[in-house]
Formats: sequence, C-alpha cells, structure tokens
Amino acid sequence: MLIKLKFVKNKQLKRFLEHGIYVAILLLLIPAFFYFEICIVLPAVVDLWSFTHFVHLTYATFLLVNVIGNMIYGMFTNTSIKGKFLNSFEKDNWTLCSVCECLRPPRAWHCNTCNICILKRDHHCTFFACCVGYFNHRYFILFTFYIFVSMLYSFYYNVKFLSQFVTWNHGLVILKFIFPLASFVADFSEESMYVFLVVINVIVGIFTGFLFFYHFNNLLKGRVVPEACNTKDFIHDKGWKNNIREVFGARWYLTWVSPFITSQLPGNGIEFGVQGKEE
Repeated sequence: MLIKLKFVKNKQLKRFLEHGIYVAILLLLIPAFFYFEICIVLPAVVDLWSFTHFVHLTYATFLLVNVIGNMIYGMFTNTSIKGKFLNSFEKDNWTLCSVCECLRPPRAWHCNTCNICILKRDHHCTFFACCVGYFNHRYFILFTFYIFVSMLYSFYYNVKFLSQFVTWNHGLVILKFIFPLASFVADFSEESMYVFLVVINVIVGIFTGFLFFYHFNNLLKGRVVPEACNTKDFIHDKGWKNNIREVFGARWYLTWVSPFITSQLPGNGIEFGVQGKEE
C-alpha cells in the first residue's frame, strides 16, 4: 500500500525501486525536513536557546526518533513464514500456496513482490520495502501515527513562519499554494521554496492521517486489509482491548513511547484462538 509500483512488472526491479524510495526517505527527505523545521523555522518563531526552544528541540527529536526507528524496525522485522515450523496436520482453514509449495496458516497470504507468504498479511508497504504482517504491524501503525503528529506539529509553526514574510501581492500568492512546484520552478526564491515545503507538509499530513485512522480502525476491529470487507461472522474480533494487545503486545501502553521497547505479542502469527470479546 502507500505507493504501488504497478507499472513495474519485473519483481527484482520493483524491489530495487522500493529500496531506493526507502533510502531516499530515510537519508534525504526526513533529515531535510527536520533541518528546515529546526534550523530555519524554529529560530524564527521562538527565542533562540530559550527554555521554549529547548522544549521544541526535545519534542522534535522525540518525533524524529520514533519516525525513523519505527521505519527501520518495520523493514527489518521478519513477518514471513520463512524459518517458521508450520505443523498443519489435521488443522482446518490452512490453504496451499502453489508458489511457496507449502500449506500456509489462516490469515496468511502470498505477496508477489516479496515472493513469500506473510503471516497475518495486511498489505505490502513500499515505504518499508516489505509487507506489513503479524510481527511488524505495530511499527507500521506507529510510523504513520508519528509522521501525522509531526506534520500537524510542524504545520502550526510553518504557518507562523510564512506569515512573517509572504506577501499578498494582489492574490498571486494563492497560486503559489495551488501550483507550488510550478511556482518554485518559475520563481526560484526562498518564498517559493518555503511555500512548496509547507504544501508538502499538508499533503503528507493528510495522507498519513488517512492511513493511520484507516488502519487503526481495522486494528480495533481485529481485522487486516483483506478482511476489512468481512463484516459478517468474523471470528477474529476479540474486543478492542485484546485487538490492541494482538498488535502492540503485552506492553502496548509503552510501545507508543519508543520503537526500542520490547513488547511480547500474545501469539505466533500462525494460530489464532477465538476469545470472548472484552468491552
């Protein structure tokens, strides 16, 4: 999900492009945006080296660590059937994967890009360059959440920053917000560049906000994306509290603080017991 490279047919090339997008985001886009907010915007809206300035530096660093940390953990956490002992004898609802040539457990689907079956597969994430499944679902949810929070947080100060020097110019400034890239190319100036970055700020905020609320709503109902349309006789909804523990683990209340906090998941991604709902 997020970005789908449907036009690329070759699997190896698609994986290469996805990893290229991943590296670009990790090494270029996020540090560049962080630099813009901390080194350009923040000194213009608060007193330099004041208590307020240090508070904002601390908060921004906290957001940055969570965005990058959850992104890295999400990519390198194996959530496939590789290395898992799949004892499928006399078990119901197991299906045959003709590509992996094995029986796969319920809620596992084959990913054509990863070329392997994924445990409790939610979707393929280009930003992670891998699938979101049972063991890295937590990191995807928190990755989108912290980007959304970062965009909201920065948008407020970006507006205050722009208001200091953006001129009305008989309404022409509106065109810069409607066509930010064109105005940036036609009028290469600091004002056009800052307007362009703020527009990107808004677009990313809306996009990640939608992703977070959509996937978190599925999470509360105990569903993954392929199951989202299944509203009748759904047996995996254990109540919102248990559904949260299913994704964030026993220490779910701490996982929001840092991606480095370990939180044991209640299952193994292979067997899903049906429990009574906890309201």
